[in-house]
Amino acid sequence: MKPSCSSRNPGRAAARGFTLIETLVALAVAAMLGLLVFVSFTSLESSGIRASDTARLQDHARVSMTLLSDDVARAGFMMNGPSGQGRCARLLTYNSNFSTTQMSNQWPVSAVVQTTSGTVPGTASTAFNYANPGGAATDAITMFYAVNFGQGGSATPGSVRVVKATNGSLSNAALFVANSSAFQTGDVDIVVLPARNICIRFQITGTGGAASQIVHNSGSSTVINPPNGFTGVSSLANPAVSPAITTADLAQAYVQDFGQISGASGPIQVSYSIRPDPNSSSTPDLWRTVVNALGTVVSDSPVASNVVMLHALYAPVVNGQLQGFVPWSGISSANQQGQVGAVELAYVLRKPNTARHTGNPASLSVLDETYTPPAGNAWQYQVFTQTAYLRNVAWNQ
Repeated sequence: MKPSCSSRNPGRAAARGFTLIETLVALAVAAMLGLLVFVSFTSLESSGIRASDTARLQDHARVSMTLLSDDVARAGFMMNGPSGQGRCARLLTYNSNFSTTQMSNQWPVSAVVQTTSGTVPGTASTAFNYANPGGAATDAITMFYAVNFGQGGSATPGSVRVVKATNGSLSNAALFVANSSAFQTGDVDIVVLPARNICIRFQITGTGGAASQIVHNSGSSTVINPPNGFTGVSSLANPAVSPAITTADLAQAYVQDFGQISGASGPIQVSYSIRPDPNSSSTPDLWRTVVNALGTVVSDSPVASNVVMLHALYAPVVNGQLQGFVPWSGISSANQQGQVGAVELAYVLRKPNTARHTGNPASLSVLDETYTPPAGNAWQYQVFTQTAYLRNVAWNQ
């Protein structure tokens, strides 16, 4: 009797391999597990990228908004004459590089609606090249203040001197002071006329003499002195100073001296605007531009990328009470440019819409404007707001 197969090789059944069906099932299960791991990893990776993009967006918003708010808070500092003395409803400045026929009214804070061909305030040719994002108006916001007193040889930069009762000259803007030793040629100063509620910016072109005088010669001696001295101020101001300035007004004047102007010292004008990134014209940046009292651009650089819109509302102070927020057009139409006490700031930032899981709303409310995100969901948009208060609002109270 022949032995059976099992009796000849009892370990054969145990060594039998997988069938084709078993192998296919195993491969399918392994593939499903691998797919689940991949999807989970991809999801975690996308979540990490989204979190990183969101954190970066928040950082940009926090830093840039803090910088802007700080500049707003400083607006008007030292631009209204010495503390406790006369206040100025208007600070008049002249720069022949921009206009030879008109002086500018410098307010603590002001705004213009950007147009593509418009230029950054205080500059002759720096164009915005950006306007009307999402069908909304974006603003350029400007602050005017003194960061510190000028650097130079003045004995006491930032000093305040009262003009003597003996009047100076209207035509060449010579002022007789008690002592001219604290002033030097090249200093930039502000002459305060309390009786007229006006401040005027000049540059000193000469000092001394028997009468102890400081002189702001007109003509080509400096680009920031108006032609014909105080007589020119009366006619070139917009609106004109009426009645015209007389020597009697000079007898009551104060002189706020800022010393020599070097870089961003003394009075400066700081503007924020939305302009294309220098390395990518399709990327909008928030730019900060600083112009000194001599009209020199001393700083012009982006402070945050992918800021697509900047807008603000302004609240004037009337009889010591902060009023409601209105657009700058409402402030200017009511002649309240020198009375702004608070600014409500808002801007729209964008970040990459990683994996494009979430779309954008049809529109975003940005204070009193409506921003419409572009079609598609390559980007996500977020509105950031903050209210900043002007510490120097009392300059017109």
